[in-house]
Amino acid sequence: MGSQGHPPPHVSPYLIPAHDLLLQIGGFCWTLCYILSIRAASRNKTYSMPLFALANNLAWEAVYGLFVAEQLLERLVFTIWLVLDIPLAYAVVVAEFGEDSCGMIVLAAWGHYAFATWWVKERVGGGRGKRYPGDLEADMTELAYWSVGANQVHGSVAALVQLAIRGHSGGVGWGIWASRTIGSVVGAEAVWVSGWYFWPEGFPYVFNPFGVFIWATALACDLAYPILLWRIRKTERMLSDGSKASGEIQKPTGKKMR
Repeated sequence: MGSQGHPPPHVSPYLIPAHDLLLQIGGFCWTLCYILSIRAASRNKTYSMPLFALANNLAWEAVYGLFVAEQLLERLVFTIWLVLDIPLAYAVVVAEFGEDSCGMIVLAAWGHYAFATWWVKERVGGGRGKRYPGDLEADMTELAYWSVGANQVHGSVAALVQLAIRGHSGGVGWGIWASRTIGSVVGAEAVWVSGWYFWPEGFPYVFNPFGVFIWATALACDLAYPILLWRIRKTERMLSDGSKASGEIQKPTGKKMR
């Protein structure tokens, strides 16, 4: 999707191969994150990923894997993530949300499809010296920047809020946080910043004020997450069925019966 731009002569020929390598490392880390999330959800009898973040991810993977990505490797990665997301979605449906989850996936898919088709039809960001396969004239790398950024900031904020509200680490863990964070930093942020540094006219949007807000917020939440996780793990309780609960025991609110 965003890996097939061809830089002009003054840009190092190693930039795109380096970006491809970073994307592959990031993709591996996110795949590992999904696998660890499935394992934790099964072990702790709860869902791992926040509800709308999961619906948004499923929709993004389906839309971009089926309709946007042109490279075989990209389609394969999207398919793998989509397959791995299905057990996570099943855990959410079983837990409590049911048909609400399906409605959110449809809504998110509509949004992603509308954004991507508008982008390509209007040839947004074209004329930056990038050439893509087929008849595409829009800047598909920038499309990836904004679509991934929207997913990232929501997912990072939602994960932090979910942990704070739950008060326990059921469905999550250090490996999930580390693989998710490394995948985002290496497979997204490092790609954008290095692209801007070595090819500024091809990546002028990277330090757009709104873009900075998106990625700075996501990174801040990812860095705050392990601090909160460490504090919660010190007080949480493990229940007999393998699930976890907050260490704060709720006091009864009713009047004492005489």
